[in-house]
Amino acid sequence: MTPFDLERGRVLLAYALLIAEEIALLALPALIGITVDRLLAGDQSGLLLLAGGIGAILLFGAVRRFYDTRVFAGAERRLAEDATLRAAARGVRLARLRQVHELVQTYERSVPEGLAAIVAGLGSLVVSAWYDWRVGGAALIAALTLLGLDRIYARKVERLNRLLNDRTEQDLTVLDQADAVVIGAHLDQWRVLRIARSDAEIVIYLLNWLVLLALVLGALALIARREATPGAVFAQMSYVLAFAESWNRWPVISERLAQARDIARRLAAQPIA
Repeated sequence: MTPFDLERGRVLLAYALLIAEEIALLALPALIGITVDRLLAGDQSGLLLLAGGIGAILLFGAVRRFYDTRVFAGAERRLAEDATLRAAARGVRLARLRQVHELVQTYERSVPEGLAAIVAGLGSLVVSAWYDWRVGGAALIAALTLLGLDRIYARKVERLNRLLNDRTEQDLTVLDQADAVVIGAHLDQWRVLRIARSDAEIVIYLLNWLVLLALVLGALALIARREATPGAVFAQMSYVLAFAESWNRWPVISERLAQARDIARRLAAQPIA
């Protein structure tokens, strides 16, 4: 069970507004580059074009944030009521309430972040290839490498999140025993799992940035040509850096999506009390 099951149309509209905002943001480096080149040539018409682009970004951003908070707050309320009423044990009810909050937060924050990263990553790759096919090819190779690394990380973190959710559902039962040894062992297992998940995230960040650093340095060497205009160089490097930043978001997003998948399975499998 997910917020989509309750308000699919409204949630999809919130995501559509996000994609529109990201597409407007994607055009910003090109607009700045055009404006710079026109100003250097004594033409100020680019300023009007840039102002229009920034206005579109602000408009889409304001409307989306006004709308999606109301959609997801309502979805969380209805999903929490359904999940807690279906749970028989008091400890499981408390765990379900926490898990519903995490699940809706994932759909409200992490899924939009993932969509934004996809739009920024793919859009930057396409525009980089339009400016220089060699830079686009290098970005494509980097993307395929990063996808492979992310799949390995996602499988590991999904297993760790499943074990952590098992711990969460046992919290109240363990605390009710008021046994120092049992409580200590329970908290120790929770600590070990949290550390393992954090260590996995650190490793994937380091690997990602090694790949992205190689891409940025290689792209800079290709872009910095004598015949290139300042505006074009700025735009191309902005798109390469936007591509790198989009991948920098993925470790956290992958972890939260793995958590959401496990919680959704638990809610779907939960019998009616």
